[in-house]
Amino acid sequence: MLDLNQMSVFIRVVQEGSFTGAAKALGIPKSRVSRMITDLEDKLSVRLLERTTREVHATDIGLQYYSQYKPLFEEITDIHSRISDHQSEPSGLLRIAAPVGFAIDIMGKWMADFKSLYPKIDIELEFSDNEPNLVRDGFDIGFVFGHLDDSSLIARKFDDTDPVLLATPSFIKNNGPFTHPSQLTAMPWIVTGTRNGYTHACIFIHKETGERIEIQHEDAVLVNHHQVALHHTLASQGVSLGVTLFTYEHIYSGQLEVILPDWEVVQEPLHLVFPSGRHQAKKVRAFIDFFMDKSSKINEMMDEVDLQSPEDRGKLIHEHLKNSVSPPSK
Repeated sequence: MLDLNQMSVFIRVVQEGSFTGAAKALGIPKSRVSRMITDLEDKLSVRLLERTTREVHATDIGLQYYSQYKPLFEEITDIHSRISDHQSEPSGLLRIAAPVGFAIDIMGKWMADFKSLYPKIDIELEFSDNEPNLVRDGFDIGFVFGHLDDSSLIARKFDDTDPVLLATPSFIKNNGPFTHPSQLTAMPWIVTGTRNGYTHACIFIHKETGERIEIQHEDAVLVNHHQVALHHTLASQGVSLGVTLFTYEHIYSGQLEVILPDWEVVQEPLHLVFPSGRHQAKKVRAFIDFFMDKSSKINEMMDEVDLQSPEDRGKLIHEHLKNSVSPPSK
């Protein structure tokens, strides 16, 4: 018979990496944790964990069991919680992994909004530019730049917009007008690196003609954080490739302008990823819906930027920021 207590202990041991950590997190004796794991392994007739004197690692079959069962376990506990508490709000601990620059720029703005909407969800964030192993490290969800090789994860493309080439109006006035990417080779660039030293490839494709050109440029500033690069760009020290999620406020305010809007910049995609499984915990679904809705609204705003006067842009961005805490669209 399925024992939910044993499963909750197994999940916590995988997340904490030790019996001691799991016992402390659950508030039970270490001996009880060890006994419950042994009973579970005996029941399944498989070895789920490899023990050493210092830490515990899930075996291959243990990781498979963890990734497939954890969403189902959380769905069951969520159902029990809703019935017993007579409420339908998402709840529980939500563990999230994200790249440092993205986390500070976007999640710093949005996570407080998310917590206000879902006060019963407890949040644990880990910021790192290393690609996370969601199953091994016990994360519910993560954000990853680039193409994914892990087939055990489900991925949704989070930011579906292309990078845009940006500069201040004064920089454009002094160095422009810009009509072709070849002009950019002589310009100073503010370059943002991502994980493992990756920088956006400066490959431009004309949206109508299909002309493709790769630009070799000089880096006036090379930095691994979007916010620092943004400060240099706003100081009119060069051109930079920006992500609209990070720069839409400055574009709408007129502090930055998009250069060569008829050219598409080859991008490194940003994915929202989570372990595969037939069931998703309600807290995970709430997070995915919230962030996808936020991204969609900003993209809709950016689609209209060229159709609006500076005054109308200012009003729209003011309303967007004032009403940032709102339930996701259904």
